[in-house]
Amino acid sequence: MHVWVRVAIALSVCLALGGLFVHAELTEDQRSPYPDAEDLSSGYDSYVGQQIMVLGTVTESSEAGIEIVAENDGTSVTLQVTGIETAVEPGGVVQVYGTLEPDQTIAAERIEVVNSSRWAEFYKYGASAVGAVGFLLLFFRYWRIDSDTWTLEARDG
Repeated sequence: MHVWVRVAIALSVCLALGGLFVHAELTEDQRSPYPDAEDLSSGYDSYVGQQIMVLGTVTESSEAGIEIVAENDGTSVTLQVTGIETAVEPGGVVQVYGTLEPDQTIAAERIEVVNSSRWAEFYKYGASAVGAVGFLLLFFRYWRIDSDTWTLEARDG
């Protein structure tokens, strides 16, 4: 295959991917029926009594519930979450689904812990980095790039 054909294919794939990014940004509001932090901070009372889903960072944890801070586009809102059974340390990230109540409170029906503590995110990225480095080491142990034809070739032995 000629170099210009490869460049045309790579360019086409990049343009298609860029188009998908633009489409995802333009249709974001249609895919999520729940208000975000910006909507809650500007018109909280209009959402009281509705089912919402919020992703937030835990700032306080007690027996009565947790306090989370949800952020979106530079706007943040602090919410109290009641009805939880899962222990989450401050700094952890949770996804809360429940009914929005007055006084910045959510009566949680379901809570999913995304990161149970601050260090959980570092662990996930660290484990992924170790896996990627291991894969690359094994890959280049058995394969090499031929710089004359720009193809991959199996190593001898």
